[in-house]
Amino acid sequence: MKHLKSKISRTLVLYIVLFSSVVTLCLTSIHLYVDYKDGIETLHQRIDQIKLTNIDSIKQSLWTMDYSSVEIQLNGLTRITDIIYVELTDENNKIIAKSGEVNTEDTIRETIDLKQKYRNKETEIGKIKIIATKENLYQHLINTVVIILITQAIKTFLVSIFILLIFYSLVTRHIEKITGHAEKIKLNSKVKPLSLDREKNILLKNDEIERLAESINFMSESIYNTYTDLFNSQHTLTEREAKFSAMFDSITDAIVFVDHERRIIQTNTAFTKYFDYSLDEIKGKTTQILYAVPEEYNIQGKKRYNINANSRPNVYEINYRRKDGSIFPGETMGGAVRLPDESLLGFIGIIRDISYKKETEEENTRLQHQLQQSQKMEAIGQLTGGIAHDFNNMLASILGYSELLSGYLEKSSDPKPLKYIKNITNAGERAHDLVEQLLTFSRSAPGNPQAINLTELIHKVTTLIRPTMPSSIHLEIEADENIPSVMMDNTQMHQILMNLCINARDAMHGKGNLSINLTSVNIEKQICSSCKEKIEGEYIKLSVSDTGTGIEKDLLENIFDPFKSTKPFGEGSGMGLSIVHGILHKHKSHIVVQTETGKGSIFSLFIPPYLKNETSTTINKPKTTPVIDNKKSHHILIVDDEEAVVYFMQDLLEKHNYKTTITTSSLKAVEIITNNPNDFDLIITDQTMPDMTGTEMIQKIFKITPDIPIILCSGYNKQVGEKEALELGCKKYLSKPIKNDYLIKSVQEIMGTD
Repeated sequence: MKHLKSKISRTLVLYIVLFSSVVTLCLTSIHLYVDYKDGIETLHQRIDQIKLTNIDSIKQSLWTMDYSSVEIQLNGLTRITDIIYVELTDENNKIIAKSGEVNTEDTIRETIDLKQKYRNKETEIGKIKIIATKENLYQHLINTVVIILITQAIKTFLVSIFILLIFYSLVTRHIEKITGHAEKIKLNSKVKPLSLDREKNILLKNDEIERLAESINFMSESIYNTYTDLFNSQHTLTEREAKFSAMFDSITDAIVFVDHERRIIQTNTAFTKYFDYSLDEIKGKTTQILYAVPEEYNIQGKKRYNINANSRPNVYEINYRRKDGSIFPGETMGGAVRLPDESLLGFIGIIRDISYKKETEEENTRLQHQLQQSQKMEAIGQLTGGIAHDFNNMLASILGYSELLSGYLEKSSDPKPLKYIKNITNAGERAHDLVEQLLTFSRSAPGNPQAINLTELIHKVTTLIRPTMPSSIHLEIEADENIPSVMMDNTQMHQILMNLCINARDAMHGKGNLSINLTSVNIEKQICSSCKEKIEGEYIKLSVSDTGTGIEKDLLENIFDPFKSTKPFGEGSGMGLSIVHGILHKHKSHIVVQTETGKGSIFSLFIPPYLKNETSTTINKPKTTPVIDNKKSHHILIVDDEEAVVYFMQDLLEKHNYKTTITTSSLKAVEIITNNPNDFDLIITDQTMPDMTGTEMIQKIFKITPDIPIILCSGYNKQVGEKEALELGCKKYLSKPIKNDYLIKSVQEIMGTD
């Protein structure tokens, strides 16, 4: 079995066995096929023999109706080898006699018509069916296969053993010796020459094995001599190359070395990380493949990569392109590499990815801009909120006294004073509208948010604004189906869309296209044009676009500032987009402006979709208190730090037969109630007052007389609105300036008077 340890021997034996097996299988298959055909032919011959020897006697017995003889003959047929079933039927296919049984489906079947000549005419008297089985044939074939395979296996085994022994004697043992000798060959030492143990035979002289042994000896000598010559120089070179390679690849910046034609010769590991190119992929190619802008290749070539280039490195920034097409900014330092004789060897470039540096700078710039914008808007909001209270107090007096004066002058014979008063009232109301716009911009309260169907809102707004447009302006609405609702104040949302549509209409000067688009979007990265915050996630996008004059770039940054208008003087208040900014950001929404001078603008609103499980804020109304007796002479305490306001309210209420007491100090009001807790039926107070605010005063008064009705008024207060006033226990919350009729009506509702 030692001979089988040789891999070549095992392989040779395997091939012999495989080949012999294939040949055996093929020859056996042919032999079986021939035997099978012969067996089938034999079965058919047996049936033909039955036709010749037995059919006539069976036919005669059937003609004479000798059925016992028929049965005997049929039984005799089934005793014939391979005949397993015989059946005789009359001319109507009725079985007369049968013998044997069919217990297999693999058979040969044949039906023979029986005819008898009678009066010179052949008459069919019946049929005989003969069935022969193939089972004996199959068994014969199986036995044949077994015998063939066993004999062939023995033959193959004996032949393989013989060939193996011959091959081992002539080849294998010498190859093993040559292999053992080759394994002993060392680069740095000599070995004894190889000598084969072979019998002297003229047939084996100078054969392949002997020539192989001589070649091995020659190779061993050559290797030793070559190694001796190269060892010293190779050792030094390898050491230097290893040091250089380690230093070259340890540098974290990308390094590329090119020849005088800027073809890449060498790169370091960092270069592969930066550009995703291996050295094999780009070696021999020019550095043009690395530039984001191909033209830069020629520009830099003229500047830095020429025969006169200075060896002193110079630093510059340029954009590069990676293998996947992505672009990154690189800080590059490069220069010429010259030999000691000043001849140009090539150029070296050191590239540092400054993407993070650039992104950080851009992010810092954006955040600084956002902070400045936020601080500016906050300052404007504080300013508008601060002046709103004083404005409304002044307007309350102006409008209130104007209404009182109008009542006195209604029966005057001279219409001019009444006309003058009406003009004063109109001017005051316009001033009030402007103050409300300022408050809308600065107010933090979200109004009355509710789920709004924007598609319906768009159609309502366009129905209102369409008549104000000339027919030369084409209005187009595109809205996706199944757009979710948004949680907004309906009036404020109506105002936003009206402002944008009016601005678009005015920008087109009577001719163009105004488009309104509504769709659901998923924003990956966008910057709000007003607050400069990032916009990400799912939003409802409402866009209003026009083909008007567009907005100049130097005006674009300030279009959301109050009183900043792009329209000619006198054609706009400059509050439209400020209001849009204020409303949107109270509802966590954003706006993006795209504009091009002379081509038009697109204002896109991004509003969060309304989630069904969100609930809107509701105001808990105070419990109703019993109505005060109408017959009583009602006494009202009026508290406001503005003298004009308290005197106006006193005049108005006393005109309607109410008894009043006035004070401009909230501290004094508390003192009055403390000393006379049962003298007053109603208190009307301002919210913003020195020393003590209206809500603080109300809390103290409720501790003294908890059931007294109170009306809280305010020109503007960021912390206190209708919701807070009603939760505090006030009966009413009124915003200044208050219409005279509405003030009287509110008092009457509370006091139960007419």
